[in-house]
Amino acid sequence: MKTINRITILLSVSLLFLLVNCKSADEEFVHESNIITEINCKVKHDGTSFTGEIYEYNANKELVTGPFTQKDIEGGYGLILFSVSKSLQKHFDLSSVYLVANVGYDAFITPTLSGKHDITGDGIIVSVKSGVGTLRHYRVRGYYE
Repeated sequence: MKTINRITILLSVSLLFLLVNCKSADEEFVHESNIITEINCKVKHDGTSFTGEIYEYNANKELVTGPFTQKDIEGGYGLILFSVSKSLQKHFDLSSVYLVANVGYDAFITPTLSGKHDITGDGIIVSVKSGVGTLRHYRVRGYYE
């Protein structure tokens, strides 16, 4: 029993030492990006995919076009639209698609994109959290044209 207590104390002291001596990350390793750079949907993992059109809006709800910086769109939101030909409606069910997105190195999407999603109607809303904790929301919708 004494050995277990000694090990527990040693582990606790080691952990405390690590926590006290942790530095903040170097600036070059901190990523502020919370945008989705590309997103695709498909009905099967190995099937045909469609790339979504991504529209970025700034804090004033104005569409941002052309090259932009993170500061240009801060406080805004994104809209992602998947346009599928009506002739494919029988074979490509937008109420049950897989989504695959590209985001920055340490950005996270919630809720997760794993599994199938229904992007018909109002679609779904996902959030992208950057490495520094900023959030950006995207509405993801699909429709037949």
